[in-house]
Amino acid sequence: MNLIKKIIKYILSLVLGYEYYEKKIFLEGINSSKIQNRIKKINDLSDLEFSVFSQWGDDGIINWLIENLNIKKKIFVEIGTENYKESNTRFLLMKRNWTGYLIEGNKNSTDDIKKQKIYWKYDLNIINQYVDRENINSILGKLNLPKDIGLLSLDIDGIDYWVWQKIKIIKPVIFICEYNAVLGDIRSLTVPYTKNFDRNKYHHSNLAFGASIKAFQKLATNKGYVLIGTNSNGVNAYFIRKEYFVKIKKKIKNIKKFSSKFRESRSNDNSKSFLRGTKRMREIENIKFIDLDKKKIISLKKIKRIYSNSWNNSDD
Repeated sequence: MNLIKKIIKYILSLVLGYEYYEKKIFLEGINSSKIQNRIKKINDLSDLEFSVFSQWGDDGIINWLIENLNIKKKIFVEIGTENYKESNTRFLLMKRNWTGYLIEGNKNSTDDIKKQKIYWKYDLNIINQYVDRENINSILGKLNLPKDIGLLSLDIDGIDYWVWQKIKIIKPVIFICEYNAVLGDIRSLTVPYTKNFDRNKYHHSNLAFGASIKAFQKLATNKGYVLIGTNSNGVNAYFIRKEYFVKIKKKIKNIKKFSSKFRESRSNDNSKSFLRGTKRMREIENIKFIDLDKKKIISLKKIKRIYSNSWNNSDD
């Protein structure tokens, strides 16, 4: 049934245009959010998931968090958006009319966004610039944002850890970041810092990027945040400022971190290789990462164990 619905949506988008398609799925998102309002307590974040414009179930998670947190500064920043048609904040922007700032390095993508009606219908602002740890605070500073904005979403497929480490000019209530589940859940690992990091050039598989969930968790704790879980696809981690966590602490039974099962790996010729489970880790076992606890460069091959018993990364 879901496949049939997707086919119908796709045909409608071709025949009637993207705007009709967008209105239709937005209405579905509104209906999903109304159903979600009945939820008083959850087992983990996966109970909240629904997708309108997000790649995974993040629209539902974000919607629930904002419903349950008294956020005063209704402003978001999303770093790494491509053309914004698939994003973590588009549903938030349309449903709640927040002020939004998008930071995207690809000029073709930012030009595409400016041609969309969403650009003039809402207070949506775009900065066409690649971010790194040297320029991130300067870029954010030019936006004249209040320090305690509502939400920051970071997804740049590379030096995310190093950029988040340096951000000081804002302190969002909600912080969302993409983590690399292939790196496991018991070691604090990240790619070495390179200003112009390119995920595909670092290793053809596209699997050697970003940082482990443990690395982000330890950094976030040092910055005054609490991990409240990840989405069920093992992609995005959610952190809440400690003083806000008390508002939802009793509503979340388990702080669960999910491994990933998607098969996005690439071969030398850039074709999809569909590696699964621990085969993905073995594909990049000779690539250099930084062990943040030991403060040294290592390869995954030298590490005896990176997955906990509960982290499902089997090849079965």
